[in-house]
Amino acid sequence: MSTQVLALVGRQGQAPPATPFAAAQLIGALLRHLRTQHGLTLEQVAACKDPEIGALATVQRCETVTTKKLKEERIRALLRYYEAPVEICEEVDTLLEQSRGEQWWTHFSDVTGEIMGCLLALEAQSKVIKTCHHLLIPGLLQTAGYTRAVMEDFYNTYPDPKTREKNRAAMERRLELRLRRQHLLDQQDGPELTAVIHEMAVRQILGSKNVMREQLRQLHNFAENKPNVHIRILPAAATRSKLPVHPAMTLLKPHDSATGRTIYLEDMNRGGTFYSEPSEVEVYQASIDKCWKMTLSKQQSLDFLLECIAELSAGPAE
Repeated sequence: MSTQVLALVGRQGQAPPATPFAAAQLIGALLRHLRTQHGLTLEQVAACKDPEIGALATVQRCETVTTKKLKEERIRALLRYYEAPVEICEEVDTLLEQSRGEQWWTHFSDVTGEIMGCLLALEAQSKVIKTCHHLLIPGLLQTAGYTRAVMEDFYNTYPDPKTREKNRAAMERRLELRLRRQHLLDQQDGPELTAVIHEMAVRQILGSKNVMREQLRQLHNFAENKPNVHIRILPAAATRSKLPVHPAMTLLKPHDSATGRTIYLEDMNRGGTFYSEPSEVEVYQASIDKCWKMTLSKQQSLDFLLECIAELSAGPAE
């Protein structure tokens, strides 16, 4: 929800904060932006004699945050003084909540990385998530076996045995992180997830037939029984003339409106890139929406998954 604040303070293209301290710092940057926007100095703000705002040193500390612990009444008093619009005040409320405590993924800092941390923060703040994947099942929908197979395939590409062993040693932690991430879909206020999955990703066998069968059964279960999850299969024939503009696109929306939209383009096991400029977001959102229009219907997608499950059940297991 802090994408609009990021834009205001001149940090377009960055993802929302992934740690409490980063959230507190962003509040400080916003307060400095609002003050300078009004042409005020720190001394002039302190001279307003509002007891909730405080003296010069206090106002300065609010902008140059050195701790995640903020006095919320003072922050809100400054927002009122600067006549901040309602939507910005709502953004700050979210940032204040983030600054109060550790997010669950901060306990996985040994395997998270900056990009994954930002993605988890964005997902946690989203009302709507739309994703379109051409090569793999989206991460929010993967089973443990499928995720492990994807990671093992990637680790095996490293020629150095020591690097491969180092990656495998951290694999269980990375797997735990990715499975914990999926709890987002079970929360009462969780986002609405719309997933376009290309036929190629469904038919490609990763790990083994048993692994893929379990993965497709989970997709079928989610699509049929989770009211906030909408899964559609994109037939290979639909993309013969033109592929999506990127093989793994995700649109994250913190609001029902277009405000604060972010696009995440995933690179295979190597992080990804975030875009929040409206002109860039529009390109990828249009591609996701176009792919959605070419998908099978809900029932056709369910039937297709059942057919693939039956094919994987036939013959000897790998």
